[in-house]
Amino acid sequence: MAATQLQRLGFALAGLRITATRTGLGGRLLVTAEAAVAGDALPPTALRAGDIVGVERAGGGHNTEALLEGVVWTMAAARVVVALGSDAVVPTEWRERCSVRKLANDTPYRRMLQALRDLAAVDKRPMLHSVLFGDAQPRFEEDADIQREVEELDEAGDADQLNGTDESCTLNPSQLAAVRRAVTARDVALIHGPPGTGKTHTLVEVVRRLAVQGKAVLVCAPSNVAVDNMAERLARKRVRVVRLGHPARMLPGVAAHGLDSCVRESDGGRVVADVRREIDATLAQARKSKRAGERRALYAQVRELRGEHRRREAAVVRQTICDAQVVLATLSGAAGRSLRSARHAFDVVVVDEATQALEAECWIAALLAPVLILAGDHHQLPPTLRCRNAPPHSSMFARVRARFGDAVCCMLTTQYRMHVDIMRVPADVLYDARLVAHPSVGAHVLADLEGIESTDDTCAPLVFVDTATAAMLESADDASPLVSDADSRLNRGEAALVVRHVEALVAAGLHPRQIAVISPYNAQVRLLVSLLRPHFPDLEIGSVDGFQGREKEAVVLSLVRSNPAREIGFLADYRRINVAVTRARRHLCIVADSTTVAARNPFLKALFAHLEAVAELRFPD
Repeated sequence: MAATQLQRLGFALAGLRITATRTGLGGRLLVTAEAAVAGDALPPTALRAGDIVGVERAGGGHNTEALLEGVVWTMAAARVVVALGSDAVVPTEWRERCSVRKLANDTPYRRMLQALRDLAAVDKRPMLHSVLFGDAQPRFEEDADIQREVEELDEAGDADQLNGTDESCTLNPSQLAAVRRAVTARDVALIHGPPGTGKTHTLVEVVRRLAVQGKAVLVCAPSNVAVDNMAERLARKRVRVVRLGHPARMLPGVAAHGLDSCVRESDGGRVVADVRREIDATLAQARKSKRAGERRALYAQVRELRGEHRRREAAVVRQTICDAQVVLATLSGAAGRSLRSARHAFDVVVVDEATQALEAECWIAALLAPVLILAGDHHQLPPTLRCRNAPPHSSMFARVRARFGDAVCCMLTTQYRMHVDIMRVPADVLYDARLVAHPSVGAHVLADLEGIESTDDTCAPLVFVDTATAAMLESADDASPLVSDADSRLNRGEAALVVRHVEALVAAGLHPRQIAVISPYNAQVRLLVSLLRPHFPDLEIGSVDGFQGREKEAVVLSLVRSNPAREIGFLADYRRINVAVTRARRHLCIVADSTTVAARNPFLKALFAHLEAVAELRFPD
């Protein structure tokens, strides 16, 4: 398919010109490409930072020999920066006309398949695998020395532990119980973290204590953002961490802990760099030589130097990984070349956001250590599956929890985010009424913040704008240039109500950075961006899926669906609605058609009944 056709689907950018090249982290060549007309914005695209792409000359088609593979480093309105390999050379004729197109990435799929093959090939099943298959019971250390060591760590770490919001506070009882269960596990332990309960903080403390005990720990997650979050927090705890992966997929604050950076800054890495410079100098000398015998000798020298380069680099990588207390990688990255070449043995593998990972991904990690700790919340969003006919997904976390229950799983029960009215329905319906609000947040509202005027909006934790009688019907996103958006929906009437509510909050003194506007539908997100961003550039506007794990003081949620057939599409997945309503700390405004949305499943029915009973109820003028 031509680049122009792929551009309509959002999978390519055609007709670009290369405006700059420079060397970036890890010696990679960073190529900046802009629109053909200087200053023009790039067309709408689905390309994002971290995507694997190919840079090719205009009209290159699918000739892979004329394609340079790389990773999107950054995306901006007017330019895209692609990180190519350190050996890449961009031909001069490409600079005035080239294309960037997304490449299929089947590496995670192949690595999952290989993990399952390795699992099937095991002659003698380890105890961890027997527990995960349900053939044995989970075990925990009962030795008095172990318990005493855990208690000593509790006492020594009290001054700098986390309770979900404040790094100077101690762990609360449910967090402490989860930490103790995890560090004493002999095969598997689960940490169930509902929204706002400090799951990541608790998991960081688990990893820190394992590192203090001298355990070699591998920390994984299905997404780069989750891995980076753990890396940042562990580094602040003065834990020696090494983050595996491409620098383009790391947050800027984590790149210094990346494997490339650690190797480059080490003594062995400097020697490797010297060898690389010697290779380049020898190659340059060989190209200039006019005598065939001399050229042959120089190229032979280059081959020897490249062999030495590979051996030294592998040794430095191996030493860097072995010297780290904690190694971090995505689940797919844990099957990468760096760990395989290092042949490093881990004592414990920790998987954050385990409920967002396919079970086959978790098996990649489960094969690398005798102890596995999973953390997540099976009532929040599962992994994204592209197959329309895919069966319902059950994560390894959910399956093990269903098999062993509280014998293996500790639930965090105190949340430090939401007003009680915001958390009530998820707490009662999904978390067996065990979830409670900490006294510091249970009654807080926007008006309690300094500089915020007391209004009907800022004094109300819940506002429900019901469009049931307003005939604000949804529509397809016919205006989108991306064919891939054909199934997305928008609702212009709801968007206007969202704009009005945001304006009222800002007028009461709330800064746009304290507000999030979210919707389950990307078409509605784009509409809201076009209406709000020009007036409130600091306002965060995004999809529900992209906001998991986040929070804001105020959240305005547009559910979009309003139609005579009362069809609600993927809103029927209660997990998406649970994520949407639990992002708010002090104020949640829901704009929705109760007639269309309310009666489709028990969670939605309970939510709208709660809104009608407790929220400040409003109707469009």
